[in-house]
Amino acid sequence: MFVTKPKLVYNILINIPVCIILTLTAQFMNNNGFYVRAADFFINFAISFPIAMFIGLVVPLVWLGRWFTHLFGVRNDTYTHNPAYRLLATFFSSLIYSCLLSPLSYLINRLIYDPSYPIGQYALDCLKTIPVMVGVGFVASLLFDIPAYKAAHKIDPEF
Repeated sequence: MFVTKPKLVYNILINIPVCIILTLTAQFMNNNGFYVRAADFFINFAISFPIAMFIGLVVPLVWLGRWFTHLFGVRNDTYTHNPAYRLLATFFSSLIYSCLLSPLSYLINRLIYDPSYPIGQYALDCLKTIPVMVGVGFVASLLFDIPAYKAAHKIDPEF
């Protein structure tokens, strides 16, 4: 799969705000909603952003979104003027991101902060965060997707 300039621009513009929001959400969840430590925030953003960029550039999300929406009989030839397609495709992309990004970020955090953490507890903690991260990622993606799409579309009208 080729990485084009519009695809790169789109992924940068969507992943920066979404990763910031997901990192803040994870910080609040891990600290019982009381505070966010700047060092932890920047470390976690530095972990999550490259993973999100890799997912966005390598995983065929458009094809998977079309496949998923087709299962529901939703017309999927246009994204911006079809709310049902946009909602379903964004939900499925958020699910993919969360199922890949959350465990990887969580594992790297455990290796950095507490390598002796029991693997069973790691898996349980990680599974507990995925539903929240899917929801937060879905809403954040809906908020920032159209501006990122428009910027990429200006570079290449075929995007």
